[in-house]
Amino acid sequence: MRNKTIRSASVLTVASAALLLAASGASALEVKTGSDKVNVKLYGQIDRAVMYADDGDDSKFFHVDNNNSSTRVGLTGEVQASDSLTIGSNFEVEWLANSSDKVSMDEETISGEFKDRLVEIYLSCTRGGKLSLGKGKMASEDTSEVDLSGTDLAGMSGVYKVGGGVQFYDADAMAVPDEEADPRLAVGDVFTNMDGLGKKNRVRYDTISFAGFSIAAATGEESTNDVSLSYANDLPGGAKLKGAIAWADFGDSKDYSQINGSVSVLFPLGLNFTFASGVRDLDKMPAGGDDPTFMYGKVGYICPALFPAGSTALSVDYGVDENIKHQNTDEKGTTYGVQLVQKLSGWNTELYAAYRNYELEDNTTANYEDITIGMAGARLKF
Repeated sequence: MRNKTIRSASVLTVASAALLLAASGASALEVKTGSDKVNVKLYGQIDRAVMYADDGDDSKFFHVDNNNSSTRVGLTGEVQASDSLTIGSNFEVEWLANSSDKVSMDEETISGEFKDRLVEIYLSCTRGGKLSLGKGKMASEDTSEVDLSGTDLAGMSGVYKVGGGVQFYDADAMAVPDEEADPRLAVGDVFTNMDGLGKKNRVRYDTISFAGFSIAAATGEESTNDVSLSYANDLPGGAKLKGAIAWADFGDSKDYSQINGSVSVLFPLGLNFTFASGVRDLDKMPAGGDDPTFMYGKVGYICPALFPAGSTALSVDYGVDENIKHQNTDEKGTTYGVQLVQKLSGWNTELYAAYRNYELEDNTTANYEDITIGMAGARLKF
């Protein structure tokens, strides 16, 4: 326990120093290392917001860390071993105090804690691809979150990341509690974007890009495995297109595999479209059950000159998630939202606001009230 406390305190000291240096407004930060051959960079961000939630019975304001893009700090180190080979490392931790996907009407304050996001070393060859070892992104990570709208900070395919802990309210079920009816399903139980295997201790390989296409494969802890195909390129006429599709086997951690993906296109005048979808193949499907699925769509517009401070991005989105928690009750969650992100380019800061509505239906006797969420905040990168 004492060693764990010392390690936590050390990480806290390093992160706190980094945040203080960033807040001081220093235009450059020299990071000294044990070797002048290693190029080390410090980076991070703070993302805080005020969130309002109404479950149809109660309403509250929360002071949250926006889990669409959490507060974090990190270090990168690279050595140029040769003209074609780079050896590098990534170390990144996040600090989540009152995470926007965890707070609820019953739990307004959640103590913050450091969580390791990246602890890895890699070899990158200009003609041979990239090999990564340690904790980091599996091949399927971020494949449901390709988004060129400029508003993913305020709202994205992972709609549960804002308000995920808020529970649906059914007045009749609460009057006569019945555990089997499960009257207190939370947003995070019903909505997901099936964004792959996340970050794990793994070995991952990425090919070099061929005409905009690249392939990644990884094998990680708990017998997890995945593979993805990504595409990124400029189209004729100046449009940008990005997309990804992935297959993931959850191994010992879950009893299913899944296919998911997303695609986003941005046109020169700022109009953009984003779509994401996924389906799970359960090893143990209940009688009369259906596969869990999700679909998400967004239409957005980026205006580069509405305000002199920076570009303004607006979007509206809609999502349908089915059978995520229960596969045999015709469970269906629908959501729609509106997002606004204003860049303050000279300050490396973004201001944002979002509104979202969640609705849940199934074939039980439950009559769930809609949940509405409002959020406004700011993200400062350094």
